[in-house]
Amino acid sequence: MTDAPIPTTPRPSDEAARRAVRNAWISVIAIPVAFLVAIFVGEALAGLLGYDAGGQERAPLGVLLGAGLPAVFVMIAPTIPAMVFGFRARRLGRTEGLIAAIIGIVAAAWAIVSNALPLLIGA
Repeated sequence: MTDAPIPTTPRPSDEAARRAVRNAWISVIAIPVAFLVAIFVGEALAGLLGYDAGGQERAPLGVLLGAGLPAVFVMIAPTIPAMVFGFRARRLGRTEGLIAAIIGIVAAAWAIVSNALPLLIGA
């Protein structure tokens, strides 16, 4: 008999955890891209509704919501899978998934608060 190591195959849960971590970090990487796309979406919708973003006149609430809500949804779109996959990876034993989930939570909260605050304070 020899003392050759027995090759081990990764368990399905290890593979699922690795996949969840990878998907979480891909989602985190997509957050800045979604931010840029959201700017274009918001500007385009405001322009289609007849208001220039750099103009001095304040747009009515309907225009702000009509252009802002779709832009916010685009902005938070990659944060949701970052949270879901990050928490899934942590549940499966990969603690680095928690970092991606926290980044997703912070980015989503920032996107919502930074877009809602001007409406709330009337700026």
